[in-house]
Parts: sequence; C-alpha cells; structure tokens
Amino acid sequence: MKRCIYLYCFLLLFISCKKNITETKETTKSGPINIPDSIKIAIDSIGGITKTSATLYLFVQSGNENVMDRGILYGTDKAFAQDTLKASATVTYGNGAFKLTLSELTPGTTYFFKPYVKDRNGLFIYGDSANFTTVVPLQAKVYIDSLSFVSADSLWKYWDMLYPWGSDHNGSARMYADNVSLLGNNTLRISAFRVPQTEGKSGADPYLTIAYHSGAIHAKQKIELTDQEPYWVISGDFQVPTMIGSWPAFWITGANSWPPEIDMMEFKGNNTCWQNTVDGTDWQHTSWQTTPTVVSNAGGWHNYKMIFYRTSSTMIAEDLFIDGIKEATHIADFMNKPFWLIINMQMEGSSGSFGSGPQSAQMQVRNVYLASYNAIP
Repeated sequence: MKRCIYLYCFLLLFISCKKNITETKETTKSGPINIPDSIKIAIDSIGGITKTSATLYLFVQSGNENVMDRGILYGTDKAFAQDTLKASATVTYGNGAFKLTLSELTPGTTYFFKPYVKDRNGLFIYGDSANFTTVVPLQAKVYIDSLSFVSADSLWKYWDMLYPWGSDHNGSARMYADNVSLLGNNTLRISAFRVPQTEGKSGADPYLTIAYHSGAIHAKQKIELTDQEPYWVISGDFQVPTMIGSWPAFWITGANSWPPEIDMMEFKGNNTCWQNTVDGTDWQHTSWQTTPTVVSNAGGWHNYKMIFYRTSSTMIAEDLFIDGIKEATHIADFMNKPFWLIINMQMEGSSGSFGSGPQSAQMQVRNVYLASYNAIP
C-alpha cells in the first residue's frame, strides 16, 4: 500500500513540473525577442526630382535580418510635427537597400524626410533627416512682346526716347526724338543726319564736337538678374549701316553706374559685329571680354540675341548669338545689378574721327523681345 502511495505522489510531482516548464516556454514566446544586432538605416541618394515627384534611395546599414518594415516619414514641416506622411517600401534590393518614389508633390516646395525601420518587436528606429526641393514651374514674364513697334501707342508703352541720362553720349551725334520713326510692319527706323554747323561739344566723355542729329530709345523696363528672375532673354532683328563713321548698337548698360555693360550688337564702320562685356570696380578700372564676328551681308537683316543667366550668388553667364548661332559666352559679376536696354545710332567716335562720317545713315529694328524667367530652363 505504501508503494502505491509513493508512486501516486511521484506522478503528481512529475506532472506539476512538466506543466511549469511548458508555461515558462509559452511566457518566453509572448515576451520581447532579444535582437543582438543594432539596426541602422541611412540615406544613399536623392534622384529624379521633378515638379511633382522625387525618388529616394535608402539602405539598412546593419541588422537587416531583424527588420519587419522600412520606409520614410516626409512632409513640409522640418520638425515632422504637422502634415507628416508615411511611405512604406514594398521592394528591397540586396542587403537592405530600397527606394521610394514620392508623387503628387507640390511644385517648388521643400520637403523634409527621414527613413525608419520597424523591428520584430514593433519598435521604430529612425535615421538622420534630409530634404529636397521640387522643381519650380518655368514661367516667363514678357516685358516686351516683339510687337512694340507696331504702333505709336505700343512704342510709347514700352520705350522712352533718348538715352536714360539724356541726349549726349560718346560720339559726335546728339539724340532727338524726331530722328526716331515707325515705318509700319512693326519696324522702327533711327536716322542720323550731319548738321551744317556744330552745336558745341557732347556733354559726355570724351566730349566730342557735335556733328550729327540722330536717335536713341531705351526700354522702360530695367533688366536685373535676381534669385526671383535668374534667366533673361533679349533679342531683336536689325538692319544696320556699316560705313565708316556709323556706330549702331543694341546694348545694356548699368542703371546705377558704369560699368557694367554688355553689347549684343555693335558695328564700327565695317562688317564686324562686336559683342562686348565690360566689368570692373569703376570706369577707371575695367576689364573687357570682346568677341568680334564678321557678318556676311552685314547690312541686311540679322538677329542678335543674348541669353543671360545666374551661375552663382554673384556671377552670371551670357550666351551671345548672331542668327541663332552662339558666338560667345562671357562671365561677369552682374548679379543683382540693374541695366537699361538701349538701341541707338551713334556716329564717329569709335567708328571714325571727326568729319569722317557720311552725310546720313539709318538703322531699322523689328521684333525686339525682352522676357525673364523665374527659373533656369
């Protein structure tokens, strides 16, 4: 009888121990899993940025085998406190690398993002944040629309007579509004005539004796490369004289000081077009970039154009064209410097000494176009 009692007690003890072992194992299963390797996530690169989308390349640096989910948080709030969105990766590449393409973004907007992973315990681990800016939509602001010479009303809407500073400049011609006329067909003519007696000297350096009446116009709109308008196009069709003593020009010059200056078209008594850029600290300390181009049938109609754009916070580049062919690229320190746009028929000076010019000369202009852009195409 005692033997039966001992056996019964032994069986009860065995069953009780077995039950405790099983319960311990089940408790371990439902508790936190030990993840020995730390998980680290990083940003590889950002690419494919458009007006409304961007592709982000990321990777798990370590602990990839313990990652259950990976993706990014993103939004326009740098602190990720408001309007934060979540994007989860659906495809991984190799050892933890993945990419995400974000769409339906707002153009011209800075987005902040940071990668995340979720481990087997459901804990989120974040990487460093970064940002990108979607492309700004290209918008043109047309200041002169190629039809400014179609009527007198249009001419006066976009242009003023003479130079911005008055009637005199660096040649032997004095400017008068009567020497500017419209010919119809959106064409403007500037005429220069020798006067029978002098009117004294020019009021501008080098103070030449006045021998001609001529004409000049300047655009009412100033030109200035800024962060808001970093790209400009200036263009026009011209028929110019090329005889000694004639000095037609299509140019921009500093509105507040000289230099700066850019000559898009300048002829000085022959068939060579001079395209110049003048930079410097003041008029006594200048540097010149000069590109002379021989133009076939220079007295016929030709198009002269400049594309003018920002290259840094202080520097610009200007691409100079004749008939659609780029003849030069000049670089200068012209950011945030306002310019006047001028069309004029000066005489003698750089094109010939006093008395060397013709009795008369004329130039014709049409299709002058001036526009800025809010971004660089």
